[in-house]
Amino acid sequence: MISSQIPNPDVFKKKDFSVFKKCFKNIFKERENAKILVSLSGGSDSVLLLYLMLRFFESDKQNITVAHINHNLRTNSVDDQKFILELGKILKVDTIIRELNPSDKTKKESVESWAREGRYNILNELAIETESDVIVTGHHKNDQVETILKNLSEQAGLYGLSGMKVEYKNIIRPLLSFSKNQLNKMIDKYNIPYINDSSNDNLNFKRNFIRKQIVNPWERHDNEVVKSIAIAGSNFQEYQNALQFFINDFISIHVSQTKESYFTISKNEFNKLPLIARILVLQNLTTTLGRLRKYDFENIKNFLVNKKIGNIYKSRFGWVLLNDRIQYLLQVNQANIKKTKKRIYEQKKMNYNNYEYIIKKVDKNSKFSFDPNIELFELDKIKNRKLYLRLWRSGDSFSPLGVSGNQKVSDYLVNKKVNQFEKWNQVVLVAEEKIIWLCGHRIDNSVKVSNSSKNVVEIKRVVQSNPQL
Repeated sequence: MISSQIPNPDVFKKKDFSVFKKCFKNIFKERENAKILVSLSGGSDSVLLLYLMLRFFESDKQNITVAHINHNLRTNSVDDQKFILELGKILKVDTIIRELNPSDKTKKESVESWAREGRYNILNELAIETESDVIVTGHHKNDQVETILKNLSEQAGLYGLSGMKVEYKNIIRPLLSFSKNQLNKMIDKYNIPYINDSSNDNLNFKRNFIRKQIVNPWERHDNEVVKSIAIAGSNFQEYQNALQFFINDFISIHVSQTKESYFTISKNEFNKLPLIARILVLQNLTTTLGRLRKYDFENIKNFLVNKKIGNIYKSRFGWVLLNDRIQYLLQVNQANIKKTKKRIYEQKKMNYNNYEYIIKKVDKNSKFSFDPNIELFELDKIKNRKLYLRLWRSGDSFSPLGVSGNQKVSDYLVNKKVNQFEKWNQVVLVAEEKIIWLCGHRIDNSVKVSNSSKNVVEIKRVVQSNPQL
């Protein structure tokens, strides 16, 4: 285990630390009081990052938390945990350990992609748990070069050739402008403790192969190659930013968001775009930039080329695209739609899917509203009956107000030309199991208010200010 005599973060000489301090000042200038989650593998780069962060935020060390994710890919990975915990104890920084289970990996996933996705999922969960504003990682310039070459080998496009960004969403990579050689000099000079991960020598992992068989030999032959490829990545990012400007412009003009929180895209204008630009529009709307793999692109391309009305594309990321009559409909998170029923009580607000429902007693002489989201019901006909909200089901029927006889909900929605997304999300209010309101459309004849009604309740639904979709 490590000695209690390990250096403190204030060990760095002013001259050596100044170059990092200047970079960090630029990155964290608007985050002086931010709570920070440091991703710590225990390797040299991540430990150096922790030291630099503790030195830079020396007056606010309490705002820094360390997170270590054990991938359980090595039998001695528990030793990494012990090292991290002891280091955190000596440096007096809160430390959290989480584990991944390799048995959760699917056959389609590579070990690298599974580990990366699992790691970031946990880091994001911990950021919420610790109320951290940002997650920082120890990626450096050589990592950037490896990423670009790896993406190139996987037939990546412009976004893949741009590599990693210093800042992306809540992820910050403060060391991305520094080479591995620069970091090693600091690590060796100040005896920064770290552990060696034997899996980094496994050439079956593509990134290791690129590092050991391509980048390192190339750098020995040309000591400027890492810098040059990293600059090329920055150039690609400039082109990416220019393209993004036009994508954003298209979205602002030709994409709308409905109150049900799905997007409508003008088919006429959308189809004028080059195929790759259409995919970029979808990636922006679904926040999947940089996450799609080759097979994702191919599947989306095939869907967009096939212009059959009614076709539906379901992404593995949870979003759904529908080719409707005159527009494309995009629902970003179909998985978040509640499919279980939920009870509604008088005088209580209740959220269900994308709406807030309110039920209250009103004067029997209250005026009818032409708003389909506000309805009056005769209380005596539903009194002492449990009211539930649920999604409609195949075979459901009701007696629409003003129509004689029963009608299947499916037929009613077809007659009203309700699109597929609205059908999927259509909610009904039931008293016990009888439908008394096809929400947003019609109430059932059995609960209508008449001149003889003595007690009346109003049920209203409004779009939530923070929709779940």
